[in-house]
Amino acid sequence: MNSLSLKFRFSLLALTLMLLSNCSPPQQQIEEKPNILFIAVDDMNDWAGFLSGHTGMKIHTPNIDRLAAASMIFTNAHTPAPACAPTRAAILSGVHHARSGAENVYWGDGPKWRDFEALKKVTTLEQFFKKNGYKTLGAGKIYHSQAPPWDATSQVEPANWDFYYPSPYISHPYQIRAPEEVIYPEEVDNENRPGGGANSWWTWGAIPVPDEKMADYHVADWARYQLGQQHDKPFFLAVGMWKPHDPWEVPQKYFDMYPLEDIVLPERKKDDLEDSFDHGRRWIMKWVLDNDQWKKIIQSYAASITFSDAMVGRVLDAYENSEHTDNTIVVLWSDHGMHMGEKDNIEKFTLWERSTRVPLLISAPGMSLAGKICEQPVSLMDLYPTLVDLAGFEAPTHLDGNSLLPQLKDPNTKTSPVISSYKFSYKKKEAVTGHAVRSMRYRYIYYPEINLEELYDHENDPNEWNNIAYKEGNTQVIDDHRKALLDMLPQMLWKEGQPEGYTIDDEGNVKKNNFELF
Repeated sequence: MNSLSLKFRFSLLALTLMLLSNCSPPQQQIEEKPNILFIAVDDMNDWAGFLSGHTGMKIHTPNIDRLAAASMIFTNAHTPAPACAPTRAAILSGVHHARSGAENVYWGDGPKWRDFEALKKVTTLEQFFKKNGYKTLGAGKIYHSQAPPWDATSQVEPANWDFYYPSPYISHPYQIRAPEEVIYPEEVDNENRPGGGANSWWTWGAIPVPDEKMADYHVADWARYQLGQQHDKPFFLAVGMWKPHDPWEVPQKYFDMYPLEDIVLPERKKDDLEDSFDHGRRWIMKWVLDNDQWKKIIQSYAASITFSDAMVGRVLDAYENSEHTDNTIVVLWSDHGMHMGEKDNIEKFTLWERSTRVPLLISAPGMSLAGKICEQPVSLMDLYPTLVDLAGFEAPTHLDGNSLLPQLKDPNTKTSPVISSYKFSYKKKEAVTGHAVRSMRYRYIYYPEINLEELYDHENDPNEWNNIAYKEGNTQVIDDHRKALLDMLPQMLWKEGQPEGYTIDDEGNVKKNNFELF
């Protein structure tokens, strides 16, 4: 063998070894990264079966309950905002809207949340995974969106996704409506009903069609297809269900599961809001009572929850029958809760428990504590850092949440109190911003513009009927929760004197001036 041939063979061997050393490990690293199935359901409160938030009435969610059995169950999880648009922008950007200024971010023309200075350059959740070698796939309502024909808008940024169904510009299919005679019955005051008009979303009733005609069915179908495929990269698959968001209109079979005669109404205290913030929505509750629609609304909302559960079940079936089960993190969350008459409200948009508490489930490969319960207060802001942590990456520095990996290992690991914020319109005056701090035992709320404080002891007052903020002996509790709020908003100040529009007597009882019962 001549020297040239020998040199060639050694060179070839060296080149081969270099290629193997340079190429193989990164490919192996990519393949070992877990997939992520990120399921969002819209407007689902704690009535889901595994949380049993509506005492006296069972809500059927067998599929979500099935996922709960394989997940860590967070029973004290809360949204950063009691509304769709700011919550989703906050979760996916990783920046709490109380800090960014996007408390009530406008959703109507694409990703308006990027207009806020604190959000202009941040890497979103899906961007992060795409930059780190993931295929990003999305369907339905992940960011805030509207379904045509009402308003074909979406906060989705198209460049962040390898594919989005049906499109990043119209991110959710058309929502079929129940017949006019169902959603506008003759026996009610349709002329003065809340949200009136021919295209009102605030309606309820059964649709005489099969599941296949519903928009969420097709979102689930697309997700099922993706789960049945082989992918050359780990995937981040986001699946957003519209229901149980209003209109509370789903196929008849789901209504049949909740006969009107079996409907149990939530507890209501007529003077409940005499010692608390006026959320400006009591007139809606009055209309519901005057028109005898309360039970029908409960029925419709329960039916919508069960329909959404069925669609989630179709996605879970495909996942469980796929080749991805051993290497996929599954997360299910809802963007906020929903009042069904509690606190004189049939909607969200409050800072009380029913509006901020949400379902949250996390299942991870090799999880040894499946089906266990974490009662510590956690926030949906924790989703971004948790998924980054579970995938083995270093978290971006801009994130406001905390990784829940410690709680996934030991659900008794203590957390810090969590913050929910919202900007309210108030009696046709300037907007009022509220901030709620939820700890293990208490809920504290402060409205700076009107200098009103609320404090509820959940051990003794789970319905949040009695505002004890001005009662003797609660000074330390108030100070502790103020400190938690200051960690988020160091510029926060508390005014001296009584709250605007309220009177406090010598025993610390708070009374709203000119409060009227109905």
